[in-house]
Amino acid sequence: MASLLDGRNLAPLSPEQVRRAIATFWGLDSSINVIYEENARTRFRVVRARDGEEERGEIVFSNDLYPGQNIVNANSSLSMKAAAAHEIAHYYRWLDMRELDADAMKHIDEAQTSLEAAKRFGRRLSEIEIDELVADAQERLRRYVIELGEK
Repeated sequence: MASLLDGRNLAPLSPEQVRRAIATFWGLDSSINVIYEENARTRFRVVRARDGEEERGEIVFSNDLYPGQNIVNANSSLSMKAAAAHEIAHYYRWLDMRELDADAMKHIDEAQTSLEAAKRFGRRLSEIEIDELVADAQERLRRYVIELGEK
């Protein structure tokens, strides 16, 4: 399931943008498996165990790792580095068994993931990027409340 909302970049990435994104992920955490898939949705995913292998987590990224040109919501303007930190935080929430995987809790999990990314990578993010992640968490909580009211 994609963790970035609509409003982000849709244009194809240049080879340089792909290299820059991979370098950004690895600069934040070089232990994470990162894969570029053109025209996919950026997300953390679990690769199930098979044939004696262990289950593992990996991050798939695509065009939407980069921010969009319109400010549709706080998530659409997250910098590429803040979005990468968010996806890596998903990995650690899964690894530590702290993710909330129920559909009804998706926005709460995303809010917690953005806040964790701000805390975990705070020394490597700019103040603006930390503010972007906090604003994303607030947007996710707002969406949760709206969906709760619709039920």
